[in-house]
Amino acid sequence: MQSYKKLIGSISIVTFSYAASRGLGFFREILLAKWVGVTQFADTLDLAFIIPDFLFYLSAGGYLAITLIPLMSSKKESELNEYFLSLLYGLSIVFVTFSLIIYSFRNKFAEFLGVESIEYFNEIFTPIIFSQVFFFIGAILMSYQYLREKFIYTAFAPVIYNSSIILFGWINSSTPESTVRGFAIGTLIGSITGHLVLQIIGASRSGLKFNLTSPRLKYVKEYLFVSFPLVVGQSIAVVDEQLYRIFGSILSAGSVASFRYARRIALLPVGVIAQAIGVASYPLLAKLFKNNNFKELNLLVRKQLIYLFTVNGAIMVFCISNSKFLIELIYERGAFSSQDTMRVSSVFSIIVFAIVPWSINQILTRSFYIQKKFWFPVVSGSLITFTAVLLLIMTGNKTAEEYAIVITFSLFLYSLILLFTVKFDDIKVLNKPMIIDLSKASLILLIVYFLLNQFFITTGFISAFISLLIIFLISYASIRLLKFEYINITKRR
Repeated sequence: MQSYKKLIGSISIVTFSYAASRGLGFFREILLAKWVGVTQFADTLDLAFIIPDFLFYLSAGGYLAITLIPLMSSKKESELNEYFLSLLYGLSIVFVTFSLIIYSFRNKFAEFLGVESIEYFNEIFTPIIFSQVFFFIGAILMSYQYLREKFIYTAFAPVIYNSSIILFGWINSSTPESTVRGFAIGTLIGSITGHLVLQIIGASRSGLKFNLTSPRLKYVKEYLFVSFPLVVGQSIAVVDEQLYRIFGSILSAGSVASFRYARRIALLPVGVIAQAIGVASYPLLAKLFKNNNFKELNLLVRKQLIYLFTVNGAIMVFCISNSKFLIELIYERGAFSSQDTMRVSSVFSIIVFAIVPWSINQILTRSFYIQKKFWFPVVSGSLITFTAVLLLIMTGNKTAEEYAIVITFSLFLYSLILLFTVKFDDIKVLNKPMIIDLSKASLILLIVYFLLNQFFITTGFISAFISLLIIFLISYASIRLLKFEYINITKRR
């Protein structure tokens, strides 16, 4: 019981952080739409992120906490400080070297992506590629704080990062071209202040004692061995954004931006709810597994999956039913026209289905990683990604909507494979009561969607509010009447 109470406290801190960060990120996208619109300049900003993001994924930077926490947990307290510093310095040298090599090929990347102005692309690309260095170092420092179950300083990193982008975008908002340039500069400044300087302070206050020590090759090799599956195999759940960027660049100007604007809204509930739960609960999941407490571990994972499926599923239904209104309300101003609203909402109504697989993947993948089972989720995800890429290539001169369908379906397929195979101590997480709960939740979502689709044909604020109220009331009443095994919303005495 104490574990749950402690977890709720951690989740509260991280959820607040992610809500603030996503809120600022959301505001950033609104400003980008207002100042830049659905134009080639917005496309250039996204294209400039392809290689830096891929470099970050290639270094397993996105998985640093996932790979480092089990490694650090296995070390004695007396050797942890030197072990961590050795990894920090060694991996930082490796990543800085790779970044410099990538930077030297910037013109080749611009030619490959078919950008209109190589010079302008390089202006945007340069601060973004070096911001990844500070992201990577910051991610290592965050993993130490996560191990200590300290979340305060890590919580402020994305807030500072997004605030910096907004500030420099606003300062340079005289033209779409200069706005994108300002966003790129803000990316670099935000990564230095939020992901490097602040995390050095946070790690120090979490007990890390900085000193000069030589990086040990055996520690770096140990990390590379553990993270190797994640480095060589990027699953559909990680690279779907890159697929939207790359294949969007094949379509007409503004297609990459359309995917970006639609995807950012869909990711909002994932970031605020699912990702916060995944990040905050990971140290506890790892601890329960290490202590062989499989009964509590299975119960916790099942509860998280059912809650995420139900809550974010309801949000998905709301977004589908009000797709045009949401895009119009959020983006339609300044350079973003009513024609852009129709274009983005058409894509958004498909991408929003990915809310569910994005959400439950936050728990499913971590359920494998705490057991140091990296190969299965990575290999299965990579095979699905490869298949998705083939399908996207085979579709030829198709529409943005058809591309979105292929990528979203791939995400669902990946989630189903993980859900049916994850287990602890040979006990599968997906048991009969959980299947029944998922079926009940799916039925509720289908009924709500049918009612909204049949009786709410108008769009607007009042219609959106009423549909939200109906979703909440029907979902709440149905959960109480259908008596879920892993959802309990009644008060306990």
